[in-house]
Amino acid sequence: MGRFSQRYQKLLTLLFVVIATSIITSAVFLAFSGVEDKSSPPPASKVAREEQFTVQEAAFKFGSDDSASSWENAIINVHKKVAPAVVYIDTERTVKTNPMIPEFFREFFGPGFFDYYGQREYKQQGTGSGFLIRPDGYIVTNYHVIQNADKITVNLKGGKKYDAKVVGSDRKYDLAILKIKAKNLPYLEMGDSDRLQIGQWVVAVGNPYGLHETVTTGIISALNRSIADSKEEGYLIQTDAAINPGNSGGPLVNLKGEVIGINEAILSNAQNIGFAIPIKLLKDNLDALINEGKITHAESTVPWLGIYMQDVNEDMTEYFELPFKTGVYVGRVVKDSPADKAGILPQDIITQVNQQTIKSGEDLAAMIQKMQIGDTVSLLVWRSDAFKKIDVILEAKPEDQR
Repeated sequence: MGRFSQRYQKLLTLLFVVIATSIITSAVFLAFSGVEDKSSPPPASKVAREEQFTVQEAAFKFGSDDSASSWENAIINVHKKVAPAVVYIDTERTVKTNPMIPEFFREFFGPGFFDYYGQREYKQQGTGSGFLIRPDGYIVTNYHVIQNADKITVNLKGGKKYDAKVVGSDRKYDLAILKIKAKNLPYLEMGDSDRLQIGQWVVAVGNPYGLHETVTTGIISALNRSIADSKEEGYLIQTDAAINPGNSGGPLVNLKGEVIGINEAILSNAQNIGFAIPIKLLKDNLDALINEGKITHAESTVPWLGIYMQDVNEDMTEYFELPFKTGVYVGRVVKDSPADKAGILPQDIITQVNQQTIKSGEDLAAMIQKMQIGDTVSLLVWRSDAFKKIDVILEAKPEDQR
């Protein structure tokens, strides 16, 4: 009986130990089962969820105070970086006009007489923008900003003014390099316009309507645009960042403050459609502009007349008492051009080309471009209340006019 009791007690003790051990093991497992083992990688699904969360948090969200603040800071920082190197350009040029002189007097006094003694001239003011590309005073702007200027004044941020001279220019690409006598100036870095993408944010800084240091924002709306023909592939950057008269020559920059374009033009009959010259075009030709003063282009195969023209409108028809309502008014004739050699004069009105009626300057230009260098074109011109036929031999468009 005593031995049985001892065995029974040992059996109970062993059973108790087994149960206790099992309970303790379960408790320890439950206690530590929620702790992540950082020594082993998390499941792929967890990584994917975390990466997605990070991208969503980093993305720009409209209506979010944090993202709006970051966006504002980005534009503010671009302005602080870019504005000190943006300049404002004032120009003065002499414009000459000829009065309507009857043909009798022109023949009596001889050709060219009234080009000198009948001319009236006045000073025309112009404005534009530009930006410094070197600390020693080299400035980029558009050719059309400084074209035919007698005097060019560059205004820096802070009010300092300098007389500027043209170092190099190119009509075809609408580029010009100016130089002022100054040192240690802030300047802008040039970006990579070959890597631009549609939808990329850009900032334009310039002098629209004389309003210094105007900043506008937008996106790149399209690439490889052409102003002359919207269906033709060109090289211009299209943007919806507001560009207005006076912005010409100013920088179009990315959010790093790097220049990726040079603001050039807008569509006059549309809103939020502006164009900029890609900075690569300048970078590829900068040495030639500075060292040689020009860009050498391939020989032109495009014929030209050599006139500055304006469409005839109702006011002109009434003022000159014209017997017709459409045509092309000759504002100026380029010296030694085919038109000049043939005897075309300022204030002539061209109504026909090769016996075909033209209604606008676009009609005239389109017809000339379809012809060949060396062709003779017959123009019907209204001069001194009478029609006159003038034949013009077309020539290649010279490099300084492209």
